Amino acid sequence: MLTYRKAKTDKDFSYIASLFNPKNNRYMWNKKYTPWQVKQTVGKNRIHYIVVSEGKPVGWFNLRWPPNRCEILLGMIIDKPYQGKGYGKKTLEFVSQETKKLGIKKLRLEVFLENKRAINLYKKAGFLPTQKLMAMEKKL
Repeated sequence: MLTYRKAKTDKDFSYIASLFNPKNNRYMWNKKYTPWQVKQTVGKNRIHYIVVSEGKPVGWFNLRWPPNRCEILLGMIIDKPYQGKGYGKKTLEFVSQETKKLGIKKLRLEVFLENKRAINLYKKAGFLPTQKLMAMEKKL
């Protein structure tokens, strides 16, 4: 059984920061975060949650409210050793139920095109591609 709790402690923020690395997920932005940086993002429009199974953290998600407040942006990482065990699916179901209770009409997320496994999970959960985003960069 999965439980979800708001990240509040330094240990929580250390765990979240540890998930943001290429060894854990090759589809992440190539940037490392410190626990302090993660903690600084908490505010009235962003909440971090720890996904817990049998007392152990297995992942993270956050909810962000843009200024229009009619949609929520979702970020999610299931720790590599726990991927493929249904935790992502169950977490998406939980997030969908909870956001509906809040009266939110749209749940959005971003995913790397190469991350086929995540894309399949999101499609099965009812997400549809919008093709309204293109990421670009220039090396200097």
